[in-house]
Amino acid sequence: MDLVRNIMKTILKISAGLLLLVINCFAYAACNSTGCSGVYVETLYINASGIIYIGTSGDETLMSCSAVSDVYVTLKRSEPAADMIFSTLLAAQMADKKVHIRTVDKSVGCKIAYVTLDKQ
Repeated sequence: MDLVRNIMKTILKISAGLLLLVINCFAYAACNSTGCSGVYVETLYINASGIIYIGTSGDETLMSCSAVSDVYVTLKRSEPAADMIFSTLLAAQMADKKVHIRTVDKSVGCKIAYVTLDKQ
């Protein structure tokens, strides 16, 4: 009987640990006043004027800037590093990897300052 109890306690501890691990993985994907961390690039929309709209799996309304339609951060094609930033976002989207997007505080359209893509 003690053996069964010990096995059940061990299974319960392992289950609780796995649950906390899963919750922690999902809780990390979030936006805050400075940008979004641990998010997927869900939408890349480029218009003829050279503005790239980026939608993520995060909640862009939590940022201090004004997201376009409360959903998109923006990147102007004319920005010096626009090609590199867009390439990084496209690579992340194609590989289904999470990114960190830092935006310019209080900017109209939530202008992207930089992005990071870490090995996952």
